Amino acid sequence: MGSIRTRQGRYQARVRRKGYATVTKTFTSREVAKRWIKSTEIAIEQGEFIRRTNMAVGEMLEKYANEYLPKLKGAAISTQYRVRALKRHFGDIALADLSTSHLAKYRDKRLKTVKPITVKCEMDVLRWVINVAITEWDVPLQENPCSKMKWKNVDVPRDRVMDDDEEIRLLKHSSLMLGRMIVVAVESAMRLGEICNIRKRDINFHNQTLHIPQTKTDKPRTIPLSKRGLSALIEQLRALGNVIPLSDTPLFMYQYCKPTSYRAKTFREFQRARNSAGITDLRFHDLRHTATTRLFQRGLGIMEVASITGHQDLKMLKRYTHLRAEDLVARLG
Repeated sequence: MGSIRTRQGRYQARVRRKGYATVTKTFTSREVAKRWIKSTEIAIEQGEFIRRTNMAVGEMLEKYANEYLPKLKGAAISTQYRVRALKRHFGDIALADLSTSHLAKYRDKRLKTVKPITVKCEMDVLRWVINVAITEWDVPLQENPCSKMKWKNVDVPRDRVMDDDEEIRLLKHSSLMLGRMIVVAVESAMRLGEICNIRKRDINFHNQTLHIPQTKTDKPRTIPLSKRGLSALIEQLRALGNVIPLSDTPLFMYQYCKPTSYRAKTFREFQRARNSAGITDLRFHDLRHTATTRLFQRGLGIMEVASITGHQDLKMLKRYTHLRAEDLVARLG
């Protein structure tokens, strides 16, 4: 069914047909608008228009969570959190009706409680899932509404580095296991998800190296271990060996807690220790930032650091360095 309405001296033509997405177009002439409606209705009859999908946004996100998240490995947990946030807000909205106005409302609502980069990451996930639905599930959508969203000033990187005094205080208020995880983090620049997946078979005690089979980038890497980092792993192995058999068990595990919840549990433990130590604005991921900065301070080159941290984009490493001019004087001679 076609209709025309006048808006500010122009004519907005609309064609609505059951089973198809509504299409609109604005013209300067009523007659031209009528001809467009007629040609559009003929095109629909001839099968030239994409049928409307009955899938809801929540249904699409659920399908993605079940079929794709298990394949993401290192990035699965963070993506899972974002999928849940998106599903809570967009769940009942029909995918065919999802518009930039819906996205803008979500953005503005979320920005009241979380940082811009968090919202952008969530919207990136939604954009990616919709692309998967279009390209791999043959969901009939003419375009991805997320592609029209623009973001400004959201990629401001954190530059929080833990100093030596804060590390001492943090370790003092941490449990033995959390303390070992913190040491491993600042000595290896590993992500929390990678630390939670460490197993005895991954450690080469003779070569003093650690193999990381599952990473955020899905590219395994083997890193050198400092004596302090290796000692922390050995201490945890001994503590774990007194409780359960050391077969394929993650070194850093919590009793009565599912492996998929280890990261969330560690976040909470870290937060409690940080608050007890009187430290402000410090996140577990800042330990990776701290470790990377210390690697540069020890004199390692950018390629050497990248082989340890797993960064594929060397530009990303520039924001991890906080070397002061006075720190470089001795090296210049």
